[in-house]
Amino acid sequence: MSTQSGITVSDELANKVKQDGSTIVIKVSPDSTQLIPDSSFSQPSSTSISSIFEQLHSYIAKQFPQPAYIILPYESSKVFISFIPDSAPIKQKMLYASTKNTLLSNLGSSSFAYKFAWTELDELSAEYLEKVINEDGESGPLTEDEKILQSLNNQSHIQGHEYGFKRELASMYSQSPSSAASDILYKFDQELENEFQNLSIDANDQRLLIFNIDLGSESIKLTKKVAKVDLDSLIQSLQSNSPSGPTYSIYNYSPNHYTFIYSCPSGSSVKDRMIYAASKNSLINHLKTYLNDDTLLDKNLEVGDLDELELSELEGTDDTSGSATPASTSSSASASKPSSGLKFNKPKGPRRR
Repeated sequence: MSTQSGITVSDELANKVKQDGSTIVIKVSPDSTQLIPDSSFSQPSSTSISSIFEQLHSYIAKQFPQPAYIILPYESSKVFISFIPDSAPIKQKMLYASTKNTLLSNLGSSSFAYKFAWTELDELSAEYLEKVINEDGESGPLTEDEKILQSLNNQSHIQGHEYGFKRELASMYSQSPSSAASDILYKFDQELENEFQNLSIDANDQRLLIFNIDLGSESIKLTKKVAKVDLDSLIQSLQSNSPSGPTYSIYNYSPNHYTFIYSCPSGSSVKDRMIYAASKNSLINHLKTYLNDDTLLDKNLEVGDLDELELSELEGTDDTSGSATPASTSSSASASKPSSGLKFNKPKGPRRR
């Protein structure tokens, strides 16, 4: 089984895990095609858990901040550790984070009594292992970043798409309100909730709602509401009212029609990219539950920098129009068939510098 990046579990690793009860350090092969056992790691002289961690700590410290997976014996079972330091190179962090589920699936997740996601060298100790096992059973106490990553891993598995730099433009599908609500990673604050409740009321005022994820309160908050935004001034309004990082917006581009806009500017942090990308699909599905049969959220625009927004995608979509431009054809079709889900516009390529 492979991930979307094409990485597979090598036969050598699969056989070693199955037949060998010793400590195994796992890494991605130099050509980034397979997960293999790290042959440079020397087995500890003793099988005691303290000796194992002394050897592990010494070896991993020399490689730091290179990520690795670790399998070690513990009592009558095994422990799996995904060790991905916060200071690791970005590409390595994303590669190891997105490959972990495939590795566990191939090796058999149920064969590990405990599974941990650690980021610090100090955590590689027998004392810390015993502490987290005693305190929190299988998961152990997680840092805020680890909680976010774990939540994104679970959400990504449920929705069937990969998070990270790769932007998936899969079509949305209809969900029941209860199902959509249960998939949302972050709840709405009351001010934003009130605005969403009013989306079907006077859906002809060219309103623009800008909202963002607040990690501190673990909620999605209204950043700015702007009324009477003409299409020609949409980009300027977004730029002047949006924060510097990724942003969600809803715009009433024509009577009874809304578009969802997701922007992820160049220079956005890896964490923000992951969080916003993983939350987007379930958020859109849930937003549709606020609308009545006469009001549609029928377009989804996804861009990098806001000045890449293609305004032509929002033109010529009046319900009485007898024709549509090639760019708006798919979205017009979705408007007449709301149950088929949203259609997506192809994002523009990177700007020339």
